[in-house]
Amino acid sequence: MNLKQLETFAWTVRLGSFSAAARRLNSSQPAISMRIQELERSLSVELFEHPRRATRLTPKGRELMEYADQILNLASEAEARLGDPKAVSGRIRVGVGETIAVTWLPRFIARLNETFPGLVIELDVDLTASLWNKFDAGDLEVLLLPGPALGANLVIDDLGSARYAWVASPKLGIPSGRTLRARDLAPWPIITLSRDSVLHEIIEDWFGGSRAEFHRNDVCNSLGVVVSLTISGLGISLLPPSVYAREIERGELIVIDAEPRLDPIEFISAFRRDREPALMQAIADLAFETSTFHVPEVEQAGASVA
Repeated sequence: MNLKQLETFAWTVRLGSFSAAARRLNSSQPAISMRIQELERSLSVELFEHPRRATRLTPKGRELMEYADQILNLASEAEARLGDPKAVSGRIRVGVGETIAVTWLPRFIARLNETFPGLVIELDVDLTASLWNKFDAGDLEVLLLPGPALGANLVIDDLGSARYAWVASPKLGIPSGRTLRARDLAPWPIITLSRDSVLHEIIEDWFGGSRAEFHRNDVCNSLGVVVSLTISGLGISLLPPSVYAREIERGELIVIDAEPRLDPIEFISAFRRDREPALMQAIADLAFETSTFHVPEVEQAGASVA
């Protein structure tokens, strides 16, 4: 029995098939099957009820999985604590929320590449619900996205928060000089991300809490597209003014003085407690260090308020 065999066994169990484990470990399915067979021979036990299918463990297989998690986690911790970070290799799949992607993600990746040059990073920029679905399916190891999140087997770290506000193009002629409420904004089309996003839920709650029904909700899966459509005067949107300060300074967007005020959206990192925790924690720590969301926001010079 060796670490490579245990790693192969653990990922086969976690992902539910030999083919999925092969993709995760950059190997072939026959090689994965061979390692499992070698592990079974070394222990003189059967680990799966159906040798050709990694769907159900035998009692001995379930017992070994408990040991495998502990052994692999200890090996990862020893490598992270005692070894040279530059010697760490492998592939880590990171799920990233849209707002992070358009702000401090490049700085984070630069720090990650500098600290772990042998680590291959696969980025998946998507909406919140979709990222959680991929994470639950075992397709992502680390998440950087809007919170909150709960889970007994999750390690959650705070990445700060970002304040959002209603913004629009001056072309819309939204009334100025007074504070607007949900019913005042309801006649204008709302441009936002789709139902898989936190923003969509916040917008529905904001209007619903005031018992106001908005005119139309145009959705897409790209924050960049939301901003472009808003600048074009096709509707209003909920965006972080600190992120789009340049567009506000140039007069392409104005911040709407609206009530009730929105609470800042918190952002988190998340990973599973039983998956290489030392390395995952190091990645989460780098995300915290490079995040700009825990820096106090200041008023943007030249920002216009409708």
